Amino acid sequence: MKYLLHFALISVLLAGCADTPSKQASIEDRALTTSAAKKPADSATASTTGAPVSDASSKAIAGGAGKTQTASGVETRGIALQDPEAKSLGGTTQAGAGGKASGAAGQPDQADALKFVAQPVLDPKNPQSPLAQRRLLFDYDSSAIRDEYRTLLEMHAQYLKNEKSAKLILQGHADERGSREYNLALGQRRSESVYKAMTLLGVPDTQMEAVSLGEEKPVVEGHDENAWAQNRRAELLYVGE
Repeated sequence: MKYLLHFALISVLLAGCADTPSKQASIEDRALTTSAAKKPADSATASTTGAPVSDASSKAIAGGAGKTQTASGVETRGIALQDPEAKSLGGTTQAGAGGKASGAAGQPDQADALKFVAQPVLDPKNPQSPLAQRRLLFDYDSSAIRDEYRTLLEMHAQYLKNEKSAKLILQGHADERGSREYNLALGQRRSESVYKAMTLLGVPDTQMEAVSLGEEKPVVEGHDENAWAQNRRAELLYVGE
């Protein structure tokens, strides 16, 4: 019986020794698991607290940047980058503006230049005025007004519209070729052609009169083409001159 008790006690001790390594192994596994779980947390904490980066270039850039203190107490470093292309464009814009300013200082603006353009003097009695030109020439056997006289008629019309008391006599003329009756009618057609043009420009009928002198009053005496070309004409005469 005594031997049986000793044998049972020894068996219990051996069983206890056999269970001990497995329990230690379990403890070691839990320790490893706890250590492994702690490392990512430490890494996250390090990145949150702004741990210094080992990259030398990052430190150099961060060294020249301004510091910002956040609400959580963590100090962060901002990096101020300059875009060389934007800087170049800014310089060009400034230069362009400077060039424009210098140009404006050197010469007047186009709008300002228009202010100093001398306006023509619309006075038929002034020999320097455009209204001093009173003669329109015509082609042979024609009463059509040439395009070159359009501006002249516009200025005379403007003067008549401004001066309501002014009156204009339109005289039609012809060269010596043809019969007296034909040339008288041709001169009338030429004066009436000018009359209609002035009416279209806004001159009242009461300020104009169209007459014809035919071949009776040549401006150039002669029997050649040069004299005939000068005598085929219409003249604008203001009453009172």
